[in-house]
Amino acid sequence: MELAAYAHLWLLFSLLSAFFHASRLAVTKHLSLSLSARALTLYVNLASLLVTLPLVIWHHDFPVADPIYLLVVLIGGLVSGLGGWSLNIAIKRSEVSLVGPILTLTPAFVIIIEWLLTDALPGALGFTGIGLLIAGSYVLALGTSDEDWHRPLVRLFTNPGSLFTLMATICFATASTLGRIGIERSDPLSFAVVVAVVNPIVLLTLFSIQDRRFYREVLPPQLIRQVKPLLLLGVLFALMRLADQIALSMTLASYAMAVKRTAGLFSVLIGRWYFNEGSTRVKLAGSAIMLLGLFVLTQL
Repeated sequence: MELAAYAHLWLLFSLLSAFFHASRLAVTKHLSLSLSARALTLYVNLASLLVTLPLVIWHHDFPVADPIYLLVVLIGGLVSGLGGWSLNIAIKRSEVSLVGPILTLTPAFVIIIEWLLTDALPGALGFTGIGLLIAGSYVLALGTSDEDWHRPLVRLFTNPGSLFTLMATICFATASTLGRIGIERSDPLSFAVVVAVVNPIVLLTLFSIQDRRFYREVLPPQLIRQVKPLLLLGVLFALMRLADQIALSMTLASYAMAVKRTAGLFSVLIGRWYFNEGSTRVKLAGSAIMLLGLFVLTQL
């Protein structure tokens, strides 16, 4: 699938990914009340597989003879699975409006990882836009207007879900960079299919090794009542992943992930409307800074 002629659309797909990501955080928060983090992570990936797998009919470019491609698929599947697990733990233990903003640190890690793996760096405007997005995320993390400036840094180590969110951030940064490498060797939708297949296999293996009684978590008594929200979550996750892969095929991973982390804006509103989380005024101020960063990135 040749998308080079439509490279200006990377911003649109990154924003779509942000919207789907923030929406799935809200659904995940609901499901985390009745499912364990491990079971939820596995079911999300299985539901996503149901949505993504039909694409194999039209997109099946799998260069399995390429050792770099295989390495990227396996390592990417592992770290993205671990990232999803860490994120689900964080959502179970923390507020949605705090989890989303911490994830906006992803571009900072992507810049470092992408430079190490591909020797690619953003330009001056790119650094400015990414910097504004990260600064906005810091303001979003402030709890109240009179809170000390260093409190968000302290919460990174004291909030029950923050460390898991930070782990997820590093995993997603690594996975996005590896995804860009894999896409260059196939195409966005084919790579989305193979990742959708690898993730649940890796997760099931990992969880089964960790706990031989994991099957008890997978089949809780209330599972039948959660089928519809699980399918909705799978659809949102699949759409997010597809938008991710298309955006990564058009631009640097650091740019795509920076725009995707505007999901923090959606998380603030969702956290306020659906979970009655407070401090909306301060969080909206951070959102304004992020929007400025987004505007700078549109000038690339």
